Amino acid sequence: MNDMKKKHTQALHVSVIGIDGSGKSTFAASLPMLLAAEYQLQAGGAGETYVVNTPDEDHLTSGFTPDGLPFTARISTLLKRWAKKFTNHRRIYPFLKVPQMMAQDAAARRMESKWSLDCVVSDGNTLLSTMGRAANYLYPASEVEQTYEPSPEDLAAVLNYVLDGQPVPEATAARLPNLRPGRWLHRATRALGLHSVWLPDVVILLKLDPKVALERIHSRGLQIDRHENSDDLAQTHGRYQIALETMRRVKGEDSVITIDVNGKRPGEALRTALKALRTHLLAQKAKRQDARPLGTTETQLAEGGIWKKVFNPRYVFGYFIPRFFNGAWREPFFPISKPGQRFLKEGYSGGVMKEIYDHKPEEVGLGERIFQGYPLHRAVYDRLQLLKQNVELELEQRLRSQDQVTVFTAPSGFAYDLFEPLENIAHRAPALMKKVKLIAADLDPHGVLAPELSTLAAKLGIQFEFRQGNLSKTQFRNDCAAKGPFDLALFVGLSSWFPKPATLQHLRWLRENLKSTGKLVTDCFTPAGYSLSGRYVGYQAHYYSPQRYRMLLDTAGFDGLNATVQSGRDSINHIMLASPVLDPANSMDPTVAIKSDDPVEDIPLKTTIDVGRQFRHSQQAAGIECVLNGVA
Repeated sequence: MNDMKKKHTQALHVSVIGIDGSGKSTFAASLPMLLAAEYQLQAGGAGETYVVNTPDEDHLTSGFTPDGLPFTARISTLLKRWAKKFTNHRRIYPFLKVPQMMAQDAAARRMESKWSLDCVVSDGNTLLSTMGRAANYLYPASEVEQTYEPSPEDLAAVLNYVLDGQPVPEATAARLPNLRPGRWLHRATRALGLHSVWLPDVVILLKLDPKVALERIHSRGLQIDRHENSDDLAQTHGRYQIALETMRRVKGEDSVITIDVNGKRPGEALRTALKALRTHLLAQKAKRQDARPLGTTETQLAEGGIWKKVFNPRYVFGYFIPRFFNGAWREPFFPISKPGQRFLKEGYSGGVMKEIYDHKPEEVGLGERIFQGYPLHRAVYDRLQLLKQNVELELEQRLRSQDQVTVFTAPSGFAYDLFEPLENIAHRAPALMKKVKLIAADLDPHGVLAPELSTLAAKLGIQFEFRQGNLSKTQFRNDCAAKGPFDLALFVGLSSWFPKPATLQHLRWLRENLKSTGKLVTDCFTPAGYSLSGRYVGYQAHYYSPQRYRMLLDTAGFDGLNATVQSGRDSINHIMLASPVLDPANSMDPTVAIKSDDPVEDIPLKTTIDVGRQFRHSQQAAGIECVLNGVA
């Protein structure tokens, strides 16, 4: 684990609540990623999935736990699985659900200290969720005509007693059940070192009409729980309103944020939350102005440096042995091939990527076959095949229907993902090349891209301009924007290496400079064995499932929900095509937009393609320059 010797300051804890169907699980899983991107914070998430996202790299996400998962998080996940089996059993479910929420809240506090986080977002909260949902199981509105309705004053008294031991007024105590077990439970968990009963600093309520929520629930096509009916949903909505009023009395007026999600895209709701949390987050950053950001030191892998990294217990026992037969065995053989030696010197530079793309399986030796067969290298090879296929289709359709097609690619690398499709189109219809205007941008630290790309462009007869510079610089982007707007934009190979703030900013910039009919071609990587290996030898990276990356796109102004996704044979790298959102307020049917209460990881993908057989013998490939702003 990285050395994070920071002066500890309590994190800002944000809890997301809402009735079933409101999308709170997806919302809570996506918000930490966006907080890291928007405010350059170290943010964690606790709920259906556990994540730790920072501006520079991911420390924890689904399928990637290099520093381990808190024990309480594992307990919460197990109890959640059991609770779902007993959702329709009113007497059993609460005895599983309440401990599950307590374990989740304890995990949120443990994550705060373990990774020294600025903010932690939780899917629900033990106290608030109990306030909202308990009535569904104690006296559901669908079965009981009238029930006792506690006032905000009553609930505030309960919280003050359970959390701080303040006496409950006699009039209030007479209306309430015995509260001593709650107080004892709180004290017992604290004595065991489990901070599992607490109120968040801020609560976000996702407000949704119960009728719309019910339509969303039915649209999932899954079994309906007994409390997922209009009466019980309305009851929960009313109880949450009381819980929020209680929060205001205990934590202050600004502790409550209500977001009306009726008719809103997930990206709109997330943008609203980012704006509403701004004051809280700036205050949190001020507390940590002397904090040192997370990150790894520069690592020398060549000239024997790699062996210093791999001969350590974490690499050997945490990665190499468990994943030996899943590709790990190949890594010690990297130094015996020329591409492997180059990789140890340059990391995943444009030249190394070109080596991976251009290899010919039938002509290389054993060492190179071992290097090229590494799962990550197979994935980036497959990526090119998918890119060429999709880009060629998009280009030809536009060239045959428009007077001019303007394309922007950054980072461009050697741009084979564009030039090979253009060559194929030119072979069929050479006259179409007069309509092409290509702007390629790259840091190009070695100065090798401009002459090669210019030569290729001249042979095709297209309008071409190469711009050398840093994508994170405002002036450089403005200069590129002057050549737009663009019909097609490529952002490939950088989402894992670019800091989250820069990624979100660049996606927003692309949205602003893409035509309303334009298309974005981008990609993301999910964590796999290579991610642990890279972590242990010193690489900093970000990992996005296609579903999480969709939320990032949606927040940036693209139609992330309907983005098409294609994956290679190992399902490591994912190509995504997304269109701009024209009218965010009216572009989505709120009843079927998303499987609202499922975690981000459960949103179905549109397409997954195994390209291993299709392109295994491809002779040509592209290079994507993966060195930008000092990150290899």
